[in-house]
Amino acid sequence: ILKLERIFMGYIVGANPFGQMLFSPLFGFWSNKLTSIRIPLLLSLVIFTTASAVYSSIEILPSHHKYWMLISRFFVGVSSSNIAVCRSYLSAATRLKERTGAVAMVSLAQVLGFVVGPALQAAVTQLGERGFVIPGIFHLNMYTASGWINVLLGIGNFCMFLPTFFKERRIAAKEAMIMQGKDDEQETWKSIKPDYFSAWTLIVAFFILVFNFVLLETLGTSLTMDQFTWTKMEALSYMGILMSVGAVIACVTFVAINPLCKRFDERKVLLWGGFFFMVLGRALYIPWGSEPPQLPRLAIQQIPMLRLLGVQHHRNGAEQHPP
Repeated sequence: ILKLERIFMGYIVGANPFGQMLFSPLFGFWSNKLTSIRIPLLLSLVIFTTASAVYSSIEILPSHHKYWMLISRFFVGVSSSNIAVCRSYLSAATRLKERTGAVAMVSLAQVLGFVVGPALQAAVTQLGERGFVIPGIFHLNMYTASGWINVLLGIGNFCMFLPTFFKERRIAAKEAMIMQGKDDEQETWKSIKPDYFSAWTLIVAFFILVFNFVLLETLGTSLTMDQFTWTKMEALSYMGILMSVGAVIACVTFVAINPLCKRFDERKVLLWGGFFFMVLGRALYIPWGSEPPQLPRLAIQQIPMLRLLGVQHHRNGAEQHPP
C-alpha cells in the first residue's frame, strides 16, 4: 500500500508541470490570435484561484481526496501557462536595448515569489496540524495556509489586469518597423527570419533548468524526511528556510545579469555564470562520504531488536499452542 501511495504521489507531483506543458502552447497561440493578453491572463487567474481554493479544502471534502489533489494540482499547472504569455508580452513591450534587463527583472520578480513562498510556508508551520477549524467549512493549518494565501494573491492579480489598471503597449513592433523601414507590421515580421537552431537550443536548456528546479521544489521535503528522519513540521520549516536562502542568492544574480551582460558576452554569462554553477550544484547533491543516511542507519540498528521480538513472539505462540 505504501508503495502504491508513493507512486500516486508521483502523479500528483507531475500533474502541475504536465498541465503547464500541455496548455502553455495553447495559451500562447490564443493570445497571438487575440493580439491581446488580457483575457488569457484573467482566465488563467480564475483557474489558479479556484484550484488553490479546492487544494486548500481537500480535507473537508467527503471522499476521493487524492484525486481532488491530483485535479487541483493539474489546474494550478494549467494556470501557470500564463508565464509564457507574460514573457512574450514583455518582449513585445520593450525595446531591444532594454529587453535583457526587463526579462531579468521579470525573472527577479518570479524568484521573489520563491523567496516569499517558502518563507511563508516556514512561518505558517507555527499553526501546527490542528490550526483553526470551522467544521465542514474551513480549516486553516500549516498545510492549507499557503493555499489560502494563493487564493488572496490570485484575486489581487485578477484585479490588477483589469482595464482600469493595465494598459497594453507593443513597442517592439514599432521599433522593428522603423529599423526595417516598413509601414506594415506583418511585412516587417515576415522579413525577419528567426534562428530556429538557437531558439531550440535555448528551449532545451530552459527545460533542463526547470527540470532540476522542479525536482528540488517538489521532492525536497519528502526526500529530507527520508534521509534525515525529519518530522513533517521540521521538513517544511527547514526546506522553507533553505529555499528562501537559495532564492535570495538568485535575486542577487538576476540583479547582476544586466551589468554583467554589458561587460561580457551574453553567451559566456549564460554558460559560465549559469549552467556551470548549476552542474556544480547538482554534483554537490551527491551524498558524499561513507556514512549512510539517518533513516537506513536507524533501520539497521533496529533489525536485531526486531528479530529478537520475532523470535520471542514465536516462542510465546508455541507455548500457548503446543502441538
